Amino acid sequence: MNILEMTERELLTLGVEDVSRSLTPEEVVHIAKTRGAFWVYNYEAAKQGNVGMHASLKSGLHSDGFFISRILLASENIRRIISSQMVMRIKEALCENDMPSGVVGVPDGATKIGEDIGKMFGINVLKMGKIEGQIVSSSPVDPQERILVVEDFCTRGTGFTEAVRAIKAAQPKAQFIPYDPVIINRGGLKIIFVEGTGEFKICPVVEWRVQDWDPEKCPLCKMGSVAIKPKATDENWKAITTSQL
Repeated sequence: MNILEMTERELLTLGVEDVSRSLTPEEVVHIAKTRGAFWVYNYEAAKQGNVGMHASLKSGLHSDGFFISRILLASENIRRIISSQMVMRIKEALCENDMPSGVVGVPDGATKIGEDIGKMFGINVLKMGKIEGQIVSSSPVDPQERILVVEDFCTRGTGFTEAVRAIKAAQPKAQFIPYDPVIINRGGLKIIFVEGTGEFKICPVVEWRVQDWDPEKCPLCKMGSVAIKPKATDENWKAITTSQL
């Protein structure tokens, strides 16, 4: 089975049992591209004068690449395969006695991933949501529970940090597994430090670096490209993915 040669229709027939080994970065990116969930800036088009648009991230940084989990994980079989890959990495990182007893996915991108991982581990699934754009804990937190917080993609850990803080606000004695499992670590970080809680090691299915910059130093802005938030609306995603065609 060569995942790199599979069409979208073929990918949608795969089951968790068909992917028992660790996926490579190239395979994960191929799945994302095939599903229409990965955009990358076209520098060749820019050289021809079509500078198009580029991504403004949750962290405030600007970037030349963007993955969107809502599209990647829309199909249940792909989502469960990705979730099982995350479970593989978690088991590799933790000793048997250190396994989580509770899990929660950073909303909204990782909510269902958290549910999948909870079922695969047979542990409690906590709930989180958003109120006026702010992440909040929406289920009781047992101070004895060892909570694993998972997210979809990591650039600077902004959403992960907000989720941990929300849980701590709801339960100051909350205990956390010191890892941040993600599908793709696109920002190059190794550790996220959450003030008042401690360090979390990023535990990705794969690493796939995309460039990012502070807005005032963004070379794409200097070229005249316009920054937009890719997943804010369906229209934004269509706009950024077609802006250099």
